[in-house]
Amino acid sequence: MTFKVFLGDLMHTWTGGGVYTFPLNIGYVGSYLKKQLDKTGNKVEVKLFKDANKLLSAIDNEKPNVVALGYFVWNENLNKYIFDYIKEKYPSVLTIGGGPRFTNINANLEGAEIFFKTQKNCDVFVVNQGEKGFHSVIDKFLNLDLDVKKLKSLNIPGSLVNNLGENKINIANCADHLHIGENIGALDDLNEIPSPYLTGMLDDFFDERWIPILETNRSCPYRCTFCAWGIGTQKLQKFDEQRVLDEIEYIATRCKKSKTLFIADANFSILERDAIFAKKMYDMHLKHGWPYNVAVQWNKTRPDRVLKVAREFKEIAPVGASMQSLDENVLSAVKRKNLTFKQILELQNSLKEIGIDEKSFTELILGLPNETKETHLMANKTLIDHGFEIWNYFLHLLPGTEMDKKEYRAKYFKKTVFRLHDNSYGIYRGKKIFETQETVSETATMPQEEFKYFRFFHFLMQMMWSKKWFYYFLIFLKNIYNIHPVDFIQKVAEDVHLENGQIKNLYDDFVKDYSEAESFSSEKDLNKYWSEENNFKRLENGEYGKLNMLYTYKVILQHNEEFSDYLIKICKRFAEFKNIKNPVFIAQCKELLKFHRAKCIKFKDQNSVVKSFKENFEYDILNFVENDSVKLNKLKKDTNYEFYMSEEQKNSVETQLLNNKSKNLNSKLRDMTVYTATNQFFYDVRRQVK
Repeated sequence: MTFKVFLGDLMHTWTGGGVYTFPLNIGYVGSYLKKQLDKTGNKVEVKLFKDANKLLSAIDNEKPNVVALGYFVWNENLNKYIFDYIKEKYPSVLTIGGGPRFTNINANLEGAEIFFKTQKNCDVFVVNQGEKGFHSVIDKFLNLDLDVKKLKSLNIPGSLVNNLGENKINIANCADHLHIGENIGALDDLNEIPSPYLTGMLDDFFDERWIPILETNRSCPYRCTFCAWGIGTQKLQKFDEQRVLDEIEYIATRCKKSKTLFIADANFSILERDAIFAKKMYDMHLKHGWPYNVAVQWNKTRPDRVLKVAREFKEIAPVGASMQSLDENVLSAVKRKNLTFKQILELQNSLKEIGIDEKSFTELILGLPNETKETHLMANKTLIDHGFEIWNYFLHLLPGTEMDKKEYRAKYFKKTVFRLHDNSYGIYRGKKIFETQETVSETATMPQEEFKYFRFFHFLMQMMWSKKWFYYFLIFLKNIYNIHPVDFIQKVAEDVHLENGQIKNLYDDFVKDYSEAESFSSEKDLNKYWSEENNFKRLENGEYGKLNMLYTYKVILQHNEEFSDYLIKICKRFAEFKNIKNPVFIAQCKELLKFHRAKCIKFKDQNSVVKSFKENFEYDILNFVENDSVKLNKLKKDTNYEFYMSEEQKNSVETQLLNNKSKNLNSKLRDMTVYTATNQFFYDVRRQVK
């Protein structure tokens, strides 16, 4: 008899949108299980699933012995639905959970009670790295002749076992019915896990738009309180160098429907050899057109190694130095260690010397302990002054982290709310399912009104500065007229309520979405709201998503000229306030905004773009852009600029558009922007003198 195991790393595919990634995690679990069972003569068939509907159909067509699902914040309720469905259909099937839902921090009786109170049909949960613990559970299951009831009576090291029988036992009195296994640690050698790429286990996922993930090492030496990465591992473990190189080439020769690669390492460039991997990726980029871009979590303590790796990546992997906050009291509370500004500036200068002139990116998290409105605004200003692109995020709380502990919450957080997880919802066999995020909305040092203020401010910062839709306009104000981008954006945010027409409507819609659709007091309220027909229709049509990107593309696709006109009004107010006497100031601002509108790629339809066009300008904006942005002079004669894209850029954009099945262009662009540079949406520019 063949032992059948279904492994799921499920995501909601109902909208046709979202960031689709290879199920590398369950690939590791499955390939290790096959290897170990082969040793004992047990025949095992492992099937991998990302799409919940395909998993449901497979369950209908054949009865598996085990269904195991990875638990993440974007699929917990979907997993519950799958396990409930299985147990109703096949009570004797063993159901196993895994993933970062549990770590050493919450893998205890209290944490198990919270989880199994709702996830009643999950029999076992494997804690920390899954390969070793999952095999241990399966080995015991086989030795018990596939008797689920007997297995659930055991205390299994490395796992939480739910022995609530038929769910008739009161959860409040369940200490005798939840078995908390002792920690079994990680594998001694990662290379005991066969490569799911090189063995062909993941081949089917090349047929669709799944984004490959590459892992070269595991663990993280840091223990930031908001993060679960690396908990449960004591030291950095590595996959063999040649194995990783072979995986890169294997993926590059097969990946035709995705242009991106995710690197799953917590601190890529922490090891000298990472430069070898980066070179291999760039070689594959030149040879196969893949990867077109690489998403990297960079190491936080060795700028010299960041530089070496960035040199090999060249332009395909933006360099970042995540800060989260610049305030020492905040960093202390979250146990965060950052590079110093001296190190970062030296790194930026070194990158420029080797021809990598893109701005470094960084991240700030609003809602961290001890942060205030003043320190957060100052951090944004300081980072801009040091040449950073900035991604501002609201803090959301993750189970299994130190920040999620009761005492930590009580000390620092006064209020949290729930919002819909982006692209994580759908209808399954007639049932609507939604995934949620718990975000901080008030702390001991920042009242709720200030969170509301920053929600719109962050949108403007991301659109205008970080994603560069109005970047050179802001640089012009800063460099020539000493108007800081943060001050200007604050004025844009604060004066918008004085407007009439489309921009005021846009602002009102944004605030309404934040207040009504993103700030629920409970998950129950969230489910009720989004289940209502009119609200659910927005999800179905791709008309709702992460607010920053949703409203960015509303501006870019629908209200670009109106927004530019509003920015000119703000410029006039600054001219009066700053006593700017230059009579051409407003004309220069208008030209720069016209330039930004022209640089935005134009769409023929949902899946194709305009390759090139020409437009006339009076000011030498290209000279301003190309020569340190210190002068904007009038051209001696009218000049056409040609806005164009390379065949490679056009192919990359249209491949992504075509393979994203959302019917909404705004939704397609949101998905395409999550882990890739917005540069792909900008034309290159060259002069054509009449």
